[in-house]
Amino acid sequence: MCGIGGFYSLNSQALPSGANYLQVMGNLLAHRGPDDSGVWLSQKKSVGLVHKRLSVIDLSESASQPMHGMNGTSIIFNGEIYNYLELRKELSNSWEFKTNSDTETILAAYEKYGEDCPNHLRGMFAFAIWDEVNGRLFCARDRFGIKPFYYTQVDDFFYFASEIKALLPFVKELKTDLDSLNDYLTFQFTLGDKTLFQGIKKLEPGHLLSIENSQLSTKQFWEVYYNIDFSHNENYFIEEIQNLMDESLRLHMRSDVPVGSYVSGGRDSSIVAALASQIETSDFIGFTGKFTYGQGYDESSYARDLSQKYSFDLHELDIQSEDFVSSIEKIIYHLDEPVAGPGSFPQYEISRLASKHRKVVLGGQG
Repeated sequence: MCGIGGFYSLNSQALPSGANYLQVMGNLLAHRGPDDSGVWLSQKKSVGLVHKRLSVIDLSESASQPMHGMNGTSIIFNGEIYNYLELRKELSNSWEFKTNSDTETILAAYEKYGEDCPNHLRGMFAFAIWDEVNGRLFCARDRFGIKPFYYTQVDDFFYFASEIKALLPFVKELKTDLDSLNDYLTFQFTLGDKTLFQGIKKLEPGHLLSIENSQLSTKQFWEVYYNIDFSHNENYFIEEIQNLMDESLRLHMRSDVPVGSYVSGGRDSSIVAALASQIETSDFIGFTGKFTYGQGYDESSYARDLSQKYSFDLHELDIQSEDFVSSIEKIIYHLDEPVAGPGSFPQYEISRLASKHRKVVLGGQG
């Protein structure tokens, strides 16, 4: 998890306090990237980018962000591109790679494919590219919206960030968006690009955002379609799902740091952990939490059985009522907006445990 943020002047005028604005954004996003940070301002001070880095692929300083490419492009990126090695081979004739990072692969894909580059990316991502030659700010969010991207326009300036809290200092007045509140009370989430904050929007999953010639536009680049297959039998689908899961896990485990997994004892996380432990057999570990109020609330035995069957260490956490009291304010702060259901509390507690041992943790959510 990294943090990205920045601003763009819609009338190409300089933002004299731009460096300070980026500093404020960076401070509010610091918890997302403890390993490195970077700031970049255009020569005219009309565009600014800030990045807080959690190093997962290519841990060297050469992979720091904002990263600059050919023809005046600059990028900040949060996420991971799982097919970056295949893309490097595909793009090596048109791009001279200087790092081993997946970030540079996005720059190379943008250079070759332009606004179609997200269609060539397989992974979870939110990124912003400043294209100096075309005077374009180009942003994209992954197909399922795993990585966040929020934005707002205040007068002639466009601001964006990984979290809403990094935009609040620049909004003139904090107000609840009543239409969004109606959505939330009805569906337990807000519809479309709305947030609960008036004037602050989110880039929708599978969408692009670009600003060129002072014109802001968004566009959907991907949508899921379901085509029913009547030509194969049950055994075919069983084998196909197995192959897809194996391939997906192998790609997801491309990392220059060790990988672990959340293990709830449920089917989703158990399948992921079981397959992953067979791929990374040496130092794979799991994390589980349990409520010790009574036997009916403790499902850790299922996670324990799985870890024993597949021979990986399991770190267990007893979650107490006192933990809720001490953590709830921090949880609300980090969520930015309400999340329906109580799952955010145990997820926060287990994530705190996991962060002491691993930077990359797989899960069965979604």
